[in-house]
Amino acid sequence: MAHEVTQSERDVAAQVRSALIDRISSERYDLWIPTNTTWEWNGEKLLIQFASDFSCQLAKKMLIADLGQALKSVVDYAAEIQFEACPVVPMPQPVRSARAIRALQVSGSLGASTQRPLAERPLTEAGYDPAHGPIKQTGDSRSAENGRSTLTLFNNHSTPNNHSTPNNPSTQAIRSESVALRAGNEVELWERVMLGTSNRLAWTTANMIVAEPGRLSPVFLHGPNGSGKTMLISAIVQQLRSVKRLRRVVHMTSEQFTNDFTEGLRAGGLPMFRRKYRDVEALVLDDIQFFVGKKSTLAEVKHTIDNLIRLGKQVVVTADRTLNELNQLGNELTGRLRGGLVTPLFPLDEQMRTSLLSRQLAAAKIEMAPEIVEQLASRICGDGRVLNGIVNRLIAVAALQPGKLTWEASWDAVQDLVQATQPVVRLGDIERAVCTMFGLEPDSLQSPSKLRTVTQPRMLAMFLARKYTPAAYKEIGHFFGGRQHSTVISAEKTVNGWLTENSNLQLGRGLTVRDAIRQVEAQLQVG
Repeated sequence: MAHEVTQSERDVAAQVRSALIDRISSERYDLWIPTNTTWEWNGEKLLIQFASDFSCQLAKKMLIADLGQALKSVVDYAAEIQFEACPVVPMPQPVRSARAIRALQVSGSLGASTQRPLAERPLTEAGYDPAHGPIKQTGDSRSAENGRSTLTLFNNHSTPNNHSTPNNPSTQAIRSESVALRAGNEVELWERVMLGTSNRLAWTTANMIVAEPGRLSPVFLHGPNGSGKTMLISAIVQQLRSVKRLRRVVHMTSEQFTNDFTEGLRAGGLPMFRRKYRDVEALVLDDIQFFVGKKSTLAEVKHTIDNLIRLGKQVVVTADRTLNELNQLGNELTGRLRGGLVTPLFPLDEQMRTSLLSRQLAAAKIEMAPEIVEQLASRICGDGRVLNGIVNRLIAVAALQPGKLTWEASWDAVQDLVQATQPVVRLGDIERAVCTMFGLEPDSLQSPSKLRTVTQPRMLAMFLARKYTPAAYKEIGHFFGGRQHSTVISAEKTVNGWLTENSNLQLGRGLTVRDAIRQVEAQLQVG
């Protein structure tokens, strides 16, 4: 129904936000509502615009009921609430977190001005940037304007108001991302985690853990080196301690756990050791692949996890490989982990690497043409640590050569790093990865079988062979069972067709084409 906007209702959006915070707490508000979200009231309905569809759907699912009640308490009738994903992030405005809104409410300055677009909250690593979910608005707005889904593992929070002389080359190094990372304790990790294609599910998992500790337990996060596992779980730990106020949250590497256990055995201190790890609200173990071959430690880990799950406590573990590759941990432990939530993280793809490189260079005040950034990103592997090292090298070069970096200067500076870290992919590597993915026998792809469960993975393997190896059509056909080069050409066109049409074609084991390619690329450390 129509409703005339009066003078007192011009700040309805601000009042609704305040009422929502009163209902759900400021912690939950900051968790589900990114601070670049736009709120508008037109007299009949409340329009809430998010920077990404992901953030929009997540907030709608978690807060629709509370929002409805908050709006009704302000306008006295059941007005419409419209959630909308806006691909273009609004121009930065002063950040308004739940805490800031409360402060404005107390001071009496919460008015129509707060209805303006809010600056995005800063994100972090983790694999885990930008156009989808929490993101820090910086000088590089190109990725946001293009509406691209990007991921930044490391985000700089240095401010341009630095007391050093801007033209001093050493100042650029001081502003580098590595400095921000070393001072990570001074910046909330949760505010530096950034969302992208490779960590979308992991970010959702992290939010669910923080929202309801213990409901999803155990949680198993796995991904290759440099995908952001450690950063993400560190952010989770920080939120559990600071936001949820959990009494005891233990975050250890598996090596530290093993050392503590060994020391407890030697000194007769097992009761104290068990109190340390079992009398907790949450236990977070990093790199559990370290437990392989340590039978006594594995038994202790299993009993510890059993005890915590029985008490409804939160357990989070990480590894650099899948559970199928961790069968040496034993069926009992892997079975318990499968019974919880298993979440993958993938290497950074080219789009994410471009965004990460752009943002880090901008944070370090290094000028570089966008096309040069894209060229560099296309040649770098999907390891965030490697990319960070390349940025540090460019910072050093920029200190020697003031001004805008050229392609020649940039490539000469990082060529050795790029080539040293670029994985060498062979036809046999692709064959093994595809067979492992689809549960096929090692020689299946070279067999004459024409069963669809074999032919589709074979076409996928031929497509990946063309993409990641220098082998010619004839060589690839010969490797996969002595087939003609025309068969390889046909396979490549077929898979390209699936991808172009965004096909949901189900391959073996219920995998879509894109899922299968992404998981094989993760095994090969490419992408």
